[in-house]
Amino acid sequence: MKPHPAIFLIRGLRAILFSCLLMGLGVCSLVADEPESLFDGKSLDGWKGLPQFWSVADGVIVGETTAENPTKGNTFLVWQGGELADFDITCLVRFRGNNSGLQYRSSIVDADNFVLAGYQADLHPKPEYFGMLYGEKLGKRGIIAQRGQRVEVGKDGATKVVGEVGDGATLTDWEWNTLRVIVVGNRLIHQVNGVTTVDITDHHPEALAKGVIGLQLHAGPAMRVEFKDIQLRRLSGDAAKAALEKAIASGAATKQAAKAAPAESAKDSYGWVSSEPLPQWIWRTEKNDNEPIYLRKTFEAPSKLASARLYATCDNYAEIWINGKRVGEAPDWGDPIMRDDVASLLKPGKNVIAVRAQNKGGVAAFVLKLSMEGVTPEASHVLSDLSWKLSFSNPDGWEQPDFDDSGWKEKLMTRGNFGVQPWGIAGIQGPGGGGAPQKKSPLTPEDITAVEGFKVELLYTVPREEQGSWVALTKMPGGKLIASDQGKAGFFEIEISEGATPQVKVEKVPAEVSGAMGMTWAFDSLYAHISGKTLVRVHDSNGDGRLDAVEDLPGANGGGEHGNHAVIPTEDGKHLYVIAGNHTNLMEIAGSRVPTWDEDLLLPRQWDARGHARGRLAPGGWVATFDPKSKTYEVLATGFRNEYDIALNKHGDLFTYDADMEWDMGMPWYRPTRICHVVSGADFGWRSGTGKWPTYYEDSLPPLVEIGPGSPTGVVSGIGTAFPTKYQDAIYALDWTFGTIYAIHTEEDGAGYKGTSEPFVYGAPLPVTDAIVGDDGALYFTIGGRNTQSALYRVTYDGPTPSETPAAENTEAKVARATRATRAQLEVFHGKAVDGAVEQAWPHLSSSDRFLRHAARVALESQPVDQWADRVIVEATPQARITGAVALARMGDPAKHREPLLASLQELDPASLNDSQLLGLLRAYALNFIRLGRPTIAERDAVIAELDPLLPHANADVNTELVRVLVYLESPTVIGKAMELIVNRGAPEVPNWTELASRNAGYGGKILEMLAQHPPSREINYAFMLRNLKDGWTLKQRRQYFEFLSEAAKFTGGASFTGFLTNLRDEALGNCTNAERTALADLTGESFNPVPDFEIKPPKGPGQNWSLEAASKSASGGAFKKASFENGRSLFHAIGCAACHRFNGLGGDIGPDITSIRNKFDANYVLESIIDPSKVISDQYGSFAVTLKNGDLHTGLVVEKGETVDIYPPVNGADAITVKTTDVAKIEQSPVSQMPPGLINGLNADEVRDLLAYLMSGGDAKDKVYGN
Repeated sequence: MKPHPAIFLIRGLRAILFSCLLMGLGVCSLVADEPESLFDGKSLDGWKGLPQFWSVADGVIVGETTAENPTKGNTFLVWQGGELADFDITCLVRFRGNNSGLQYRSSIVDADNFVLAGYQADLHPKPEYFGMLYGEKLGKRGIIAQRGQRVEVGKDGATKVVGEVGDGATLTDWEWNTLRVIVVGNRLIHQVNGVTTVDITDHHPEALAKGVIGLQLHAGPAMRVEFKDIQLRRLSGDAAKAALEKAIASGAATKQAAKAAPAESAKDSYGWVSSEPLPQWIWRTEKNDNEPIYLRKTFEAPSKLASARLYATCDNYAEIWINGKRVGEAPDWGDPIMRDDVASLLKPGKNVIAVRAQNKGGVAAFVLKLSMEGVTPEASHVLSDLSWKLSFSNPDGWEQPDFDDSGWKEKLMTRGNFGVQPWGIAGIQGPGGGGAPQKKSPLTPEDITAVEGFKVELLYTVPREEQGSWVALTKMPGGKLIASDQGKAGFFEIEISEGATPQVKVEKVPAEVSGAMGMTWAFDSLYAHISGKTLVRVHDSNGDGRLDAVEDLPGANGGGEHGNHAVIPTEDGKHLYVIAGNHTNLMEIAGSRVPTWDEDLLLPRQWDARGHARGRLAPGGWVATFDPKSKTYEVLATGFRNEYDIALNKHGDLFTYDADMEWDMGMPWYRPTRICHVVSGADFGWRSGTGKWPTYYEDSLPPLVEIGPGSPTGVVSGIGTAFPTKYQDAIYALDWTFGTIYAIHTEEDGAGYKGTSEPFVYGAPLPVTDAIVGDDGALYFTIGGRNTQSALYRVTYDGPTPSETPAAENTEAKVARATRATRAQLEVFHGKAVDGAVEQAWPHLSSSDRFLRHAARVALESQPVDQWADRVIVEATPQARITGAVALARMGDPAKHREPLLASLQELDPASLNDSQLLGLLRAYALNFIRLGRPTIAERDAVIAELDPLLPHANADVNTELVRVLVYLESPTVIGKAMELIVNRGAPEVPNWTELASRNAGYGGKILEMLAQHPPSREINYAFMLRNLKDGWTLKQRRQYFEFLSEAAKFTGGASFTGFLTNLRDEALGNCTNAERTALADLTGESFNPVPDFEIKPPKGPGQNWSLEAASKSASGGAFKKASFENGRSLFHAIGCAACHRFNGLGGDIGPDITSIRNKFDANYVLESIIDPSKVISDQYGSFAVTLKNGDLHTGLVVEKGETVDIYPPVNGADAITVKTTDVAKIEQSPVSQMPPGLINGLNADEVRDLLAYLMSGGDAKDKVYGN
């Protein structure tokens, strides 16, 4: 960080200030040689904007809009330092989704919405607009100069292009670029990465001479922009002229200046890193997820230095400086900093390396090796080891060589030498470093295993610096292939000619496009799904046979590895299938074949213990169809985590390979990577955190094949291969992590398929990314991704010619073909109302074929409910009634359908149902409660009486759903029965992943360890569900419960395994009584004392009637870092929160314990719940109206205690009203929360901030919410 400008006033400038005063000047203007830092890296101090859009995260200013939180017009984060005239400002910036910009010499035209009018250095994804000058709200001025133009604007307002500037270097929006704006008088210059993009002389009659600066969020599609390292230098007099002349000279385009970043070396040339001497993986001794650490190393460099090269990386992020100059960043441990050109940053004698490193959870470590050549061996290396200096804070100038780090005395630890697992030789040779012993990438064919009879050839090794790392591959007319770099290197045409050896010619596509995660040739054009952008059409604009033009199409703006993915033609060739992962919001759609989606979780979820996908809701990853004529989308299927690619089989059915959440391994909600048969209207049930649906849910569909851990990438059909029939009919699925191409063999099975997987091609490291069938019948595939070494391979069949004759269609195949045809007929009704659809669908609601039954249910849900609701209630066939009940619960009206549907379900005899039907019945009950409303006490008791005798059941899945529903209904026996299942558990169910895990020694080692001693996952699920129950426990059961959690914690699992168990334990403790917590202290280690030992002070005020918008300002940006823990704790008790809620062991136990509230909700949700508590009311803690048989009515929180009922009125401190159960006529849920609204209306803004920070801290004064 640069010193604050105030420091310079102390350094010998007092005399000047004093002279100014003596001269009686009203204003004293000083020109400081040093720049001012406008952003402290921690907060939005000195800036103002709409708090719902602007924040600080990981040391950067973040501006973000979403589909749920859009801005109606362009809005700005405005610097509060006043107006500027002449200046030089630089910043690092990246953006995606929409354009942004740096506004300057501007005026505020709408103070409430932070709207500016003035000049803008535009940041735009289109190359011709990146770095241009735009007149924001300057009437007709609009675009004043496009990128590459030197412009003069006359006094008459006429614009004339008088020359060219800059170069044609590719600039990528979601990469860090350095933006610089130099303005002196009427001369305005913009530069990006040191190269001038526009140079304007503005004589316009309305030219602007001064104004404020701001950072833009653009209206329209959802977007994100990040700024950091914002440095301002004020200019005047001769210094201004000199700065302008220097900027003009320095911004001239040169080959060196045109580079967006320093050159990196090909990763296969980095064997020196793993040679002696080896650096150590180092970190602080205490765990500190998500908090940065700061490292420094002082060393001597010789006077004569021929060259110096650097390797550094971190699990998970590092940014490095040498002698105060930024070298680069490692965004993850598999993507290291690797440079051969750092000698220019070194000087003879003392040098300093400074590092900002950060871990995002799990194991943490940093490693670095600097090799200086041309000197004696004793002085040739700088290695990360325990001699480095460590600090947990970053004082001003900490990265500068003259900073005094003598006070840095924190302790480091080592996790081993470079090469140790789980990192291996990180980022040099494929995923996970490939393990040891490590082979060079790309692998030779001899090091790759293929099914007998198949041959693998290495055709082309991609020169990384020129052509990047290839992640998408497709075929063009005429047989050429085309590949895309994951980054900004571009698209590349590949022509393969045969000879003694194959000859490969690679040529870059002229069109300015890159970063495709999926692409296909269709409708005489190349369609590509671009990461962070939208679907584009790349085409030949002038008939010369070259792809030179790009058309942006409507679509989603999903970026990153969970963003926009594959695009392929539909089976009829009229449309395109387009897919995206679970971090991609749906674009505007014309329709959906999935009639409805929601979380549909009966019991409360926990978000991932490490925060991944926190707040991401249904629909998850999706598949849609795109109509190239109308340019509209229709949703086909949802509920995926991160499906990267799709393919059609010979029957025109669609398949995908969906990702797992590897951090969940060992937990009951872990879903392995899996092949799914993607059908119309399907929801495959991905939900964030613990919410993932089991495969047996009636409103979902099972996978075709479960593979196991991995990282799914390409999927391609074997149609067109010159392979034996079995392999022509296969679907090929690529796994990046374990270097495997699977052949998925399918067998027709009714309306769907059965499937098996076969490792077809595999090696280590072999980070496969995509595949395509060539015109020659070979299977071509690429390796690469995440900047790893990329290459092109070919698989051909050279085994004996099989004597295959087309088999006659047998009876089973005929039946399957007819059943698929029936499914297709029903799918016509999906997403639209069609006369006669109900009649055609109804007979298939009772089908034993899940895919056919699913198609019928979705067809039913797509029709007006009144046409079929009554028919469901009286349907005689159990399976049809269950299927119809699921549909009615999802689509029905609570007021009309809740009660009759529940009664209809109770008419079924569970004992007469098979396991599949029983699971369907339990899901129908759950959906009725979720979607249509909580049952009355009488209804609840009736359902409990029906289901309770079934537990325990012979089927483990049935047990899981019985426990789930009975916990929700608060059955008095479910605790005892579930604890019996936990205590008397059998051996765990261990998946068969041993051979798979052995294909990656680094990543697979942890999996093998887990398989050797697998956690009791199913019993963890029982414990997870039981955590919701406050009442009905014996002390013995409580002890057994926490003993089990302690035993479970001894096992190994994914990265979130321990965190999930910790959060589960905390929530379960929160539902214990004070007496129970005291009695369990020897087990839990908890020092429990429910009496506050601190002073409780009343609020200071003055208060106000807080709105969510006004109060949310106290929760935005870095507000919590100024909060007082002690005051927040006092306010929790002073305003009455503690009367009902326990927090960190203190408070009442009428309402829920909210210590773990931050594991479930964000600060704004909590704030909304306080301001408007009736908006969303927990079923478990809602307010009820209790009518007695004598007509008396009592309202409040209800606690049933067998023979009596306690009613707590909605008045702070009021005693409970106890009535006999036999005197109760009915208990009905109230739409009004027990919690009174406006509890915070007596607080001032600082007190709102303090209270909210306390709630989000979990009661820990040292929590990171306070900036610790």
